[in-house]
Amino acid sequence: MGDWITFSKWLPQLIYPFNLALWLLLAALLLMMLRRRRTAMASLFLATVVLTIFSSPLSLALYRQHERAYLPVPVTQSPTAEAIVLLGGDVGIPLPPRVESQVSGNRALHALRLYQAGKAPLIVITGGNVFPQRDVEAEAAYTADILKRWGVPEEDIVVEKASRNTRENAVTTRRLLSERGIDRILLVTAAFHMPRALPTFRHTGFDVVPSPSGYSIVAYRRPALLDWWPTLGNLGKAQALMKEKLGILVYRFRGWMD
Repeated sequence: MGDWITFSKWLPQLIYPFNLALWLLLAALLLMMLRRRRTAMASLFLATVVLTIFSSPLSLALYRQHERAYLPVPVTQSPTAEAIVLLGGDVGIPLPPRVESQVSGNRALHALRLYQAGKAPLIVITGGNVFPQRDVEAEAAYTADILKRWGVPEEDIVVEKASRNTRENAVTTRRLLSERGIDRILLVTAAFHMPRALPTFRHTGFDVVPSPSGYSIVAYRRPALLDWWPTLGNLGKAQALMKEKLGILVYRFRGWMD
C-alpha cells in the first residue's frame, strides 16, 4: 500500500495543467534546437492554449460546481447520528519552522459545533501522516488535542492514526465503530472532498449523513471584470479539480466506492 500511496501522489503530476504546459514548452525548446521550427511553434501554441484555458474562469466555474455537490445546512438543523467522523486534512503538524500544530481549515471547528449542538455524542478523528515523519505524531493526534482545548472531553474522542487516504479512513473507521455497534455517522470533510468521501464511506456499510464544511468559493462581491481575468488561482483550482476527479475515477475502478 505504501508504494501505491507514493504512486498515486506522483503520477497525476505528469498531467496537471501547469506541468503539461511545462512539458510542451520544453518540447518546443528542444525542437527549436533541432531546427524543427514549425513543430516547435505548434508545441509553444499548445502550451499557451493549456495555460489560457486552465487559468480562465472556466476552471473556477467547474470547481464551484464540484464543491457544491453537497450543500451545507445550519448546525441547528443537522440530523443526529451516533458519531461524528472527522477526516484529517486541515490541521498542520508541527514540522519546522512550526513549533506547534496549526489549524488551516474549518473541519475541526465544524465538528466541534455539531458536537456542542448535541448532534452526536462521539467524535472520531481519522487521519495519519501520508508519509512517515520524524519526531511528530499523526495529524489526528494534534486534532484531538485541539478539540480537547476547545472543551470536548477526552472520553468523547476516538483517534485513528494509521490511515493515509480516504479509502483507509473509511475501512479503519468502520472497523473501529463496528466494535461499538455504531452505523449512523455525520461525515465531516471539506465540501470539495465530499463527492469522493461520502460514497467511499457508504461502500463500507455506514449510514452516512454528509456534513460538509470549508467552502472555498463564496458569493463575494467584486468588480465583474475580475471574474473574467485569467489567474494563477484559477490554474490552482483546475489542478485541484483534476486531482479529485482522477481520485473518483480510480476509486470507482478499484471498487472502493459505489
